[in-house]
Amino acid sequence: MRPGRGRASAGAILTVMPPACTTPPEAARHSHLPTAARLAVALALAGVAAGLIGIAMAYLLEGFEWLFYGVAEGSLPERVATAPAWRRVAAPAAGGLLAGALWWRERSTGGVVSVEQVVADGGAPGPASPSGRMGVLRPFSDAVLQVLTVGAGNSVGREGAPRLAAGAVALRLATMLRVDRSWVPPLVASAAGAGLAAMYNAPLGGAAYAVEIVMLTGMRRRGVLLAVPLSVLATVVSWWHSGGRASLAMPAAPLSAQTLLACLLAAPVAALLGWFASRAWAWCKARRLPDTWSLPLAIGGAGLLTGTASLWLAVLPGNGRDAFQGALDAPGGRAALVALLGVVVLKPLLTGATLGAGATGGLLAPSFSLGASGGAAVAVALGLAGMSPSIPAAALVGAGVALAVTQRAPVFGAVFVWELTHGPLWVLPLLLVACWAAVRMIGRSRA
Repeated sequence: MRPGRGRASAGAILTVMPPACTTPPEAARHSHLPTAARLAVALALAGVAAGLIGIAMAYLLEGFEWLFYGVAEGSLPERVATAPAWRRVAAPAAGGLLAGALWWRERSTGGVVSVEQVVADGGAPGPASPSGRMGVLRPFSDAVLQVLTVGAGNSVGREGAPRLAAGAVALRLATMLRVDRSWVPPLVASAAGAGLAAMYNAPLGGAAYAVEIVMLTGMRRRGVLLAVPLSVLATVVSWWHSGGRASLAMPAAPLSAQTLLACLLAAPVAALLGWFASRAWAWCKARRLPDTWSLPLAIGGAGLLTGTASLWLAVLPGNGRDAFQGALDAPGGRAALVALLGVVVLKPLLTGATLGAGATGGLLAPSFSLGASGGAAVAVALGLAGMSPSIPAAALVGAGVALAVTQRAPVFGAVFVWELTHGPLWVLPLLLVACWAAVRMIGRSRA
C-alpha cells in the first residue's frame, strides 16, 4: 500500500458519512417524520405558543400599569386620571429610565436579532447567521422591556413584543423539528403576525401583517397558507384571556350621506397625517442617540415629556390604543375638537421623541391613534357646521388609512382596524378602497 492511500481512504470515508451523525439529539427524534408532518406540527405548536405569548403580554402590561400608576383597575387613561399629578409625570420617566438602563446592557452585549433579519436571511443555519444568533432568551427579555416601557406610559407601540417572542419560538421549533429550510422564513413571519393577532384579537389582520409587511415578495403566495391558520389558532387560544371580545368598543355607526361625506373627507386628512408622521419617525430613528450611558437618561427624559403632557390629556400615555378609543367615543363640540387636535399634534411628537431617545417599540398603535383622532376631528368639525355625521365611522376610516400609509400595507391597514373594533360591515369595503388609494398616491409622491 502506498503511504498516502490510507489517508485518502480515511478522508473518503469521512466525506461520505451521513450528516445525520451530527444532528442534535432533539432534532434526531423528529427526523423520521415526513416533511409535511414536521411543518404541520411546527405550525400547530407555534400557533399555540403565539396565543399564550399574547395572553402573557396582556397580563404583563396590566401589571406594569398597576405598578407605575398605583391603580389596580381600569384602562390606562382611567389609571392616569386617578393617579396623583406627581405620579402621572414620574411614571413614564421612571419606566424609561429603567428600560433604558436594561437596553444599554442588552445592546452592549450583542443586542437582539429581529424577525425581519431572520426572514431576510432565509433561515440560514450557522452560529454567525441571524437565525443562529436569535435564540429565545434575548427576544423574550427585549419583549418584556417593550411592554414595561408602554405600561409605564411611554409613547411607543407594544406590538413588537409578541411578534418578536412568537417569531423566536417558531424559529426554535423549526430547528428542533428540522423543517425544510425553504419554509422557515414564512413560518417565522407567520408566527410574528400570529403574536400580533393574539394580542389584539385580530386573526385576519395578523395574517395580513405577516404577508404584506414581514414576508418578502417571493414567499408571500405560499406564506398565506401558513399565516392564516397560524393567526386563527393563536387568536382562538388568546380567547382564554379576552373572551373573544373586540379590543375596542365601537359605538353604533349607521350609514348616511353625511357620514359617507365625513369618511371621504377623513381619508385624505389621515393619509397626510400618516405621511408626515412616517417621515418624522424615520428621521428620529435615523438620528437616535447612541447606545451609551446617556440612553436611560434620554428615554427617561422623553417619558418625562409624555408624563407632563398627560396632565392635560390622559389619553397621551401608552401606545395609542386608548387614544383610538377616545376618538371613537368623542362627543361633539369645541372641547372635543380641541382634545382631538391635541392628540394629532402631540402624539406623533412624543412618539418621535421616544424613538429618537433610543427606545424600541412599534408604530402601529401610534399610527392608528393619529388617524382616528384626525378622522374624528373632521366629523366633529362637520357637526359644528350643522351636520350630523357618525364620528366613530370617520375615526375608523381615518385610523385605517393612517396605518396603511405608515406601514405601506393597504390590506393590513383596513382589515386590522376593522377587526379591532368589530366595526359595521359597510365600513370594510370603504376602508379597503380608501387604504389602497392612499398608499398608491403616497407611493407616487415618494417616487
